Amino acid sequence: MKLNRKFFKNFKKKKINFITVDGITCSGKSLFADLLKKNLKRHFKEILILSKDLFLYPRTKRIQITKKIRQSNFNQNILHYDIKKLKYLLNFLVGKTNKKNLIIKNLYDRKTGKNNLKIKINFSSDRLIIFEGIYVNKDINIIKKPVLKILLIENVYESLSRKIQRIRDKKISIQLVVTEFVNIHLQSFKRYISSNKFDISFIDVNRNFKKIENGKKIQLKWILNFLKKHLY
Repeated sequence: MKLNRKFFKNFKKKKINFITVDGITCSGKSLFADLLKKNLKRHFKEILILSKDLFLYPRTKRIQITKKIRQSNFNQNILHYDIKKLKYLLNFLVGKTNKKNLIIKNLYDRKTGKNNLKIKINFSSDRLIIFEGIYVNKDINIIKKPVLKILLIENVYESLSRKIQRIRDKKISIQLVVTEFVNIHLQSFKRYISSNKFDISFIDVNRNFKKIENGKKIQLKWILNFLKKHLY
């Protein structure tokens, strides 16, 4: 996997010290964040990748939420994520607390579907933070440092295909995954990107991320076309 080198041509450390990587589910956000870290490591003494998935509610709780949803006017960010715990960590990372180190427990483990992970982080004012996940621009209102906002776009059918492939156990059926994707994720994500701005967009082409113009507009068009055919 490669990133377009032109993206780094005018990169300057003092202009950017917080990057968000957002995008539709299964669009390659974690992979992209890892690539960013590798390409930017010469500019910073330390780079921290913060995955928003750590703040997901347990899988069983999210399955129950999906089963109860009967309408599309909701906020997936609030339904599926522990936003209070996430903002507590973000405040620490940007120096809004007097703590020098922080331990956060009961974080989400994708392998088990349970919230049994624990992380310990030391504070650093010189660290580059790459915050990757869905709706991350909604979570960074507290950030005053320069932020580069990246959007990854993905074909909606490819996104759904990858989501189905990620099913880890028999607790959730393919039908329920599709229901969650169409009735919860796409509806919520459509409203989100419509009301948010991004500095630059990339698309995954055969596992190579390439810069694309009007990425937000293209992603919205793909989502709307999908919903016209498949919303139920």
